[in-house]
Amino acid sequence: MWKKLCMMLMAIYICSGCSTTAVENNLSGVHFVKADDNIGEKTAKERAQSIKALLHQMNGITGNAVVVEGHTAIIGLRLEEGMQNEASRLTKEADIAAREADEYINNTSITTNEKIVSLIEEMERKRTE
Repeated sequence: MWKKLCMMLMAIYICSGCSTTAVENNLSGVHFVKADDNIGEKTAKERAQSIKALLHQMNGITGNAVVVEGHTAIIGLRLEEGMQNEASRLTKEADIAAREADEYINNTSITTNEKIVSLIEEMERKRTE
């Protein structure tokens, strides 16, 4: 009895095979839209400069890089030596400062990670050329 049951189950398993569906990553239908260069009276570069100027006045920050795209500001902060334990407070203050400097900023992405700050600085350089 067990032998017949095992043979039947084996036959069903072999005959059924496996059915998989391949998923294709096709990005040809994706359209990237660049945000308007002007929001309000200023260009994105001018908006970034006004945020940079306000961040430059903050204590504990030795340098910053700002890229503005639409309603988002991407900010990299270089902190003074020994201020790493204050990074959370400084990022919150930078968020408030960015929103004060530009009324159209709804979102901020702020980092103190050295590698990411370097990437933001590179983006900033490319946009100002």
